[in-house]
Amino acid sequence: MEKILPLDMLKVTQETVEKLVNDGKFVIAIGGEHSITNGIVKAYKKIYLDEKFTVIQIDAHGDLRYEYEGSIYNHACVMRRIIEMELPTIQIGIRAICKEEANLIKEKNLTVFRAREIAIQPDWIERAIASIPTQRVFLTIDLDGIDPTLIPGVGTPEPGGLNWYSLTTFLRKLFELHEVIGCDIMELAPIVDSVVSEFTAAKLIYKLIGYQALAQGW
Repeated sequence: MEKILPLDMLKVTQETVEKLVNDGKFVIAIGGEHSITNGIVKAYKKIYLDEKFTVIQIDAHGDLRYEYEGSIYNHACVMRRIIEMELPTIQIGIRAICKEEANLIKEKNLTVFRAREIAIQPDWIERAIASIPTQRVFLTIDLDGIDPTLIPGVGTPEPGGLNWYSLTTFLRKLFELHEVIGCDIMELAPIVDSVVSEFTAAKLIYKLIGYQALAQGW
């Protein structure tokens, strides 16, 4: 079998997304390894050129390592690569980071809404929306950002996370107040003899389609 390198995968992903967006499609990409988001965001950056957009990440992890397991294209590095594209970012639901990531957050003054903060501060949605510096946003959702009792089938689950209504309230408000240019949902890892994770992920995609339809007046 021919070996496919990460850069080749990202190139194909970027080209595919570029074609879809240029054809007027609203893209909701589904994965898979979170590193795929790198190629997706590159496509939007190429299309929008110097017009900035914010990448909003819902995730249990920072994904800010320079490299992991010998690769700079690992899922643990995806947001680091996006920051290197000089795009503003907002991280939501974070509850597992290493020292390297904590140092980068401090050094770059990154905007992070940690899971514990979300659980005890009911105004987090208003503050998160107010912190978005651009009208356009790209949304990347790692399913481990959600409470694992709702979606246990992910690659690297963590206790805690966003509950269903907190998540969907935030998303609906985001689509109402900002132009969401595209989305992805990543890191689904099905569990044998269980469909709860797949069903909830599909329901979330259905919600995203509905929010976009409302925002566009379809």
